[in-house]
Amino acid sequence: MSRVLGRTARDNGCLEERRRASARRLAAVAALAIAAAGCGTRGGAAARGALSPARGEAAAPGAVAPARGEAAAPDAVAPARSSAAAPDAVAAAAERLFQEAESLASRRRAIGVQLFVLDEAAQAGAAGATGERGAGRRAALEAEAARVQARTVAAYAALVDAPALRAAERRPRALLGLARALQDAGDLRGAEARLRQLALEHPASSEAPEAHLALADLAFAAGRLDEAARACDAALRGAAPPALRKRALYVKSWSLRGLGGSAATGEAMRALRAIVRLDPAPAGSPEATIDEAAERELVELYAAHGDLEQARAFFAGAGDRAGPRLLGEVEARAARRRRAEPADRTSL
Repeated sequence: MSRVLGRTARDNGCLEERRRASARRLAAVAALAIAAAGCGTRGGAAARGALSPARGEAAAPGAVAPARGEAAAPDAVAPARSSAAAPDAVAAAAERLFQEAESLASRRRAIGVQLFVLDEAAQAGAAGATGERGAGRRAALEAEAARVQARTVAAYAALVDAPALRAAERRPRALLGLARALQDAGDLRGAEARLRQLALEHPASSEAPEAHLALADLAFAAGRLDEAARACDAALRGAAPPALRKRALYVKSWSLRGLGGSAATGEAMRALRAIVRLDPAPAGSPEATIDEAAERELVELYAAHGDLEQARAFFAGAGDRAGPRLLGEVEARAARRRRAEPADRTSL
């Protein structure tokens, strides 16, 4: 075990140096971006990143404190004292910060794949994946993943919390990336705060429906089913793409079924019917799985709770592609149930 700890310490020393170099690079990118946007202040404060909030102010949700002795990504940018930055310069500054954050997020995903492969190898008993060597490798990867995750959060926050970049085209996507990074790090409250910020500050963006659906997922996981259903409705407003609509309708149907009652169950069936009415998703996609589940669950729900006399009218709303077939399945279930019921005995 001492050999493993020694190797891990050496590995972590190398990782620490790479982490500091990357942090310095991120700070430099941020400083250049801020300078390009015309956001510098006298004395170079903005070029150093305006790293800390004003005394007495709370840090923004998801802010990450730098490790001792290393530079940090800027989490705020002081407002320009001169004239407003040129739009092209602001876009270039936001793009630099966004690409840095995306690169870090990709690195975190790559480490996740490495951990998955290591787990698979350990289950298969592969040499080097088990015992002290495997444990040391896992510890090093997990430590690196945590550091990259923290830097990813800081990099996204550098963009979204910069006052001079509030109108940047990349900001909604960066807010969504920040929320996902926080969720991956286990900070669900911080993730929820950033998702609400995205929905509030960029309601017309293409990312806003994704934010509402992510809020629905968080609420559903926490058992807040009313809130989850409302968030799904918010995601469905406007021109949400079909894939997102299917996911939102499916989460809504499960939220309503969890609430119970005839009204909620009826609305859950209508949500499933809306999925069935949409065009089928490509085979093998997550939405194709939703398509199959929606048809099956709609038949089961209607057979158990629906009005058979109204079945023809209800399934007409499912469209010509699937409606007649699903109606036939419901009617067949009803016929089997009638045959299985014992005949009434004649009273003596």
